[in-house]
Amino acid sequence: MAVLGTGAALPGDAVSTDALLALLAERFSFSGVRGAAAVAARMGISSRHICRAFDAGRECAIPGRANPDLAAQAITAALRDAGLAVGDIGYLIAHTTTPQQLLPGNVATVADLIGYDGPHVELRQACTGFANGLMIASGLIAAAPDRPIVIVGSETGSLFFDPISLASDNGQIVNMLQMGDGAGAIVLSGARRGAASIDAAWYGAIGRNRAPGIRLDQGVQHFEHDFAGIRASGHTLFEAGRAMAATLDNPIEDADWIIPHQVSGRIGDQLADHFGIDRKRAFVNADRLGNTGSAAIWLALDDLRHTAIRAGERAVVLGAEASKYMYGGLAYVHA
Repeated sequence: MAVLGTGAALPGDAVSTDALLALLAERFSFSGVRGAAAVAARMGISSRHICRAFDAGRECAIPGRANPDLAAQAITAALRDAGLAVGDIGYLIAHTTTPQQLLPGNVATVADLIGYDGPHVELRQACTGFANGLMIASGLIAAAPDRPIVIVGSETGSLFFDPISLASDNGQIVNMLQMGDGAGAIVLSGARRGAASIDAAWYGAIGRNRAPGIRLDQGVQHFEHDFAGIRASGHTLFEAGRAMAATLDNPIEDADWIIPHQVSGRIGDQLADHFGIDRKRAFVNADRLGNTGSAAIWLALDDLRHTAIRAGERAVVLGAEASKYMYGGLAYVHA
């Protein structure tokens, strides 16, 4: 598949950890600032972008920063990067765990915002939504290689955090400091001479009969984490991705860059230690953006494409999702 363009959208200016904790202390009498700052330091997350104002415990996004707004902005940026218009899109694939509404699908609002009248589909999936989206896109492109496919991942996870609950639920401190809001998009087509490309993509799961590592229950507006389960299983998801990359003739040992699941700012160090690779080859922007869930891989790939990777270099993505222990990835070659 050819990569024709990528784009990103982040709500507002970056909010530092110190500024976020000071805001929560002032408005919600949060007294655990020192301990929370230590948690953020251990995760290596110094800032993130947030779609809300934190004027109340439960609130909507600031106008222009809702989930569909961010997705639409990322698609617009990706189309601009590709030199294409909305009318060129053959199919729109979206994935998110934090939609503005369940019905009609979040993607229907995105289509309205960009003026798109064509077919679309939405996946309710987090950090491996990108990989499942690629599975669908590859089939569509095989049938119509000249009709560009757009995939967009978007999250507004900050809306699913209640600062009033901090005093009674220490787990929410991690959610607050780890999550960031944003959207990332990619434009794909059949292979084109001289274009960047995705040479391989994969998606799998190892979570059968296992309790979810992260869940969002019906009628509950906050995420529940099984932190111990996630810590115990994280490396196995990366190992599954590494094995699949090797099977598809894209071993991580041969890659110039590796983009891991952007769970924390420390993930590059952890990946390098686990696989014995040079830390400089691991591309991480979660230290600045936080864990943006469904948007994370597209945001990282867009960042890498526009700041670091050189023509001819190869990047391998090792995506992972704790909700039901899925993994996915891709091999990208820069033009």
